[in-house]
Amino acid sequence: MFACFGDRIDGVCTKTDSVDTAQMLIDAGAATKAPYFHKSWVLVSFDAGEDELRHRIQTSYDIIFKNLAKKAQAEICAA
Repeated sequence: MFACFGDRIDGVCTKTDSVDTAQMLIDAGAATKAPYFHKSWVLVSFDAGEDELRHRIQTSYDIIFKNLAKKAQAEICAA
């Protein structure tokens, strides 16, 4: 899982590369703490610009993908 949203939150929860990055985004007002997730996840509001949402989702995907086993990566790329 690299992103999560639902009917009880107003945004998308995405993974960051570290707790420090997540805290920086929260401190800058670009995100808030993602409820129920590890501290390296943030909640990006749907009100954020399309480019910001796209960037956060893509970054989250890249982080999760690079930590998958090579076989799983190959299977995803083949699909």
